[in-house]
Amino acid sequence: MELPAHKTKIIATIGPASRHKGTIEKMIKAGMSIARINFSHGTLEEHAKTIELIRKTAEKLEKRVAILGDLPGLKMRVGKIKGDSVTLQKGNKVVLTTRDVEGDETTIPVEFKDLPKLVSKGDVIYLSDGYIMLRIEEIRENEVECVVVNGGTLFSHKGINIPKANLPIEAITSKDFEIIEFAIEHGIDAIGLSFVGSVYDVLKVKSFLEKKNAELFVIAKIERPDAVRNFDEILNAADGIMIARGDLGVEMPIEKLPIMQKQLIKKANLAAKPVITATQMLVSMTTDRIPKRAEVTDVANAILDGTDAVMLSEETAIGKHPVESVEMMAKIARTTEEYRESLGYSRLRAWIDLLPKRSTIKEAITRSVIDALCAIDIKYILTPTRTGLTPRLISRFKPKQWILAFSSSEKVCNNLAFSYGVYPFCMEEEFNEKDIIMLVKGLGIAKEDDTVLLTEGRPIGKTTGTNTIRIFQIP
Repeated sequence: MELPAHKTKIIATIGPASRHKGTIEKMIKAGMSIARINFSHGTLEEHAKTIELIRKTAEKLEKRVAILGDLPGLKMRVGKIKGDSVTLQKGNKVVLTTRDVEGDETTIPVEFKDLPKLVSKGDVIYLSDGYIMLRIEEIRENEVECVVVNGGTLFSHKGINIPKANLPIEAITSKDFEIIEFAIEHGIDAIGLSFVGSVYDVLKVKSFLEKKNAELFVIAKIERPDAVRNFDEILNAADGIMIARGDLGVEMPIEKLPIMQKQLIKKANLAAKPVITATQMLVSMTTDRIPKRAEVTDVANAILDGTDAVMLSEETAIGKHPVESVEMMAKIARTTEEYRESLGYSRLRAWIDLLPKRSTIKEAITRSVIDALCAIDIKYILTPTRTGLTPRLISRFKPKQWILAFSSSEKVCNNLAFSYGVYPFCMEEEFNEKDIIMLVKGLGIAKEDDTVLLTEGRPIGKTTGTNTIRIFQIP
């Protein structure tokens, strides 16, 4: 077998444009390592069929593809629009109504019934990730009359942002918990928590999962100013982070977003938590075969910042070129990684200097791993793991070597699909170094005399974690 050409993980959203066996197969071959299901759209019956289709296609290709279920959260959305889209023209009047009607260019239904109570005359309302801007001119009992400041095409069920509004409801809704139960039942690997405001939102979901005796990888989406302010506590509680720049770029001054992205990625790297960069990465490919130059630069910069994964949303869900979008993301990732690896090992040592001087045995081991990589020409890093922590601790440094992780837990292997440069193998319950060597040689990944670095716990069966590294040549 061959390892992927790129170490950055690619998340692609499955929707009407890609919910087909042939398309999903091509996307997996192109480099998709995680399939995202957006529960803000579609029915649970549709999603169940999609999950089954992803699993069967991945099994056929003998590829590991994790599934991320993205919860709707408390986001305000527009309702159903006639023909599924409408173009709002600058200067025109449009009414947002809480009545159950089908939308057109003059009347747009909203799903949040308390909207008129939360806004004031003169407030600005953003639609569709900020592309469309409205200004409120009049408020009635169940209507908000606006003038279009910035026009554009609005699709059914797109989001509504009102930066000045204080939403008096929980971030994690009752509908979210129903979807989490569905995710558990259908074997989804990870869930994305939308509109997290504090660590309480993450702990609430973790407690629910514990009561259900379920293991789901919990990813906190950072898309509100409150989440940025409480980021350290959220990061500590969550299993991973998603920087969801669509809503975040509307809720805070957009010019602050690039620096904020870099800071959040760096913190997630230091904490060894996988971090996803999302929203509008190659959005022009929703309609065009070639992305904008600025979009390509955006993806490359996110990878250079240290993101573990990059995400495609409408590009693959409703776009005209879902396979080409994944292919383009893979090309950008591969080229950017080659550049970073050409810089040598000084960047690795710079990362070590950022870590606390006194830490755990595992932290000390990963420091030693980096020292070894700087001194010796090592082909692969081999990491037997029970929880996935050791490969993630190494992954945060973004080494040029693949980190081959070995675990007897299917869940751990799927969760490692979110970590940069980690390729997981699911093993039998009891396995040892000999089994690992036989596997990588048998698959043709490593060959005789290749120098590898192995992390392990010694003595075997009597340790609570990794405490040893060995460097040797494959026999």
